[in-house]
Amino acid sequence: MRRRAQRWLALIAVGLLGLLGALVDPKPAFACECSPITVGRATRQADAIFRGTVTAVRDVDRGEDARTDIRFEVDTVYKGTVYSEQVVASPRDGAACGLTPRLGSTWVVFAVEGIQGSGDEAVFRLVTDSCRGNLAGGNPPTVLGRPYDPVPGASDREEQATGADRVLTRGLAIGGIGLLVLGAVAVVGLAVLWRPGRSR
Repeated sequence: MRRRAQRWLALIAVGLLGLLGALVDPKPAFACECSPITVGRATRQADAIFRGTVTAVRDVDRGEDARTDIRFEVDTVYKGTVYSEQVVASPRDGAACGLTPRLGSTWVVFAVEGIQGSGDEAVFRLVTDSCRGNLAGGNPPTVLGRPYDPVPGASDREEQATGADRVLTRGLAIGGIGLLVLGAVAVVGLAVLWRPGRSR
């Protein structure tokens, strides 16, 4: 009797373990892994380097396009074109080593130029992650060289202006092609109507 009870308990335990295994997500969890990077290498790889204080953090989009837009109030620039209000994109996925700064924290940011979004929504923007050599605390190394002032204005306003220019340029191009086609049709029509020797 005792053996039969033990067998039943063993079967129930195996069944529960099997059920638990089916319910658990089999996907492996990936963590961010960065290779060590020196300030010199980070400086060479960056398109823009600046010191700024985080004034806003906003999650944007979903899926593969998911990102975090980090707004900095910039006081010093060491490389590239950086605005006094600079938005920098960072991956939202932890496995992609996204930067997760606190509001009010100061950073020396090493960023590259990249395209965010797709189609008409695509914008040219600075991008960074936790593997680019960003320095929390805002103490810039002396190897960064002589600093200069940021460009007045906000980077995302310039992005919107660039998007509007792109739409306007496309509209003008389409309109120009349409006018050329109409002009060609008109010329052919006149040539047929006013052909020399045509009986009247």
